[in-house]
Amino acid sequence: MAGLRPAAAFDSPESRNYEAANRIVKCADGPGPTPRQVVADIRHIRRADPQPVLTGMEASACAYWHHRPARRTPLGSPAAPPVLLVASAHDPVTPIEGARRLRELLPGSRLVTLDDDYSHGVFASRGNACVDGAVAGYLVDGEVPVADVRCAGPGLPVPAAAAPSE
Repeated sequence: MAGLRPAAAFDSPESRNYEAANRIVKCADGPGPTPRQVVADIRHIRRADPQPVLTGMEASACAYWHHRPARRTPLGSPAAPPVLLVASAHDPVTPIEGARRLRELLPGSRLVTLDDDYSHGVFASRGNACVDGAVAGYLVDGEVPVADVRCAGPGLPVPAAAAPSE
């Protein structure tokens, strides 16, 4: 398997999907398990349940990830590279206020906000060219926007009480 490259690198719109982005972030965030650890974990789970629903096993893909930096710079350090944060303006899982506070703690970081949206996964899942373009530029070319980016969202649902009656 060594030396195989995916059919589409993460440099085209066809390759920009939520699962690919999720794997890149998770695998780059920390040390992944070894292939031996992955197999041992699966065998342990199967002893408990011969037909398990294998969820939460995303780390297994990281056993083959070879793009980790040799040394990590602590977050918030002036020596750390700028971070691109992405958030939905009305995300119920990770409120926008947290993204704004984190941006203030990370020198040189920028925030891409999808306005009028309430989803949790924004990049490569909402089909928003503004968000996807800014994030792909950061991930593929290391481009950090000169300022925070605000992208027009799809609109928020109208509460039933406020909807016009027929």
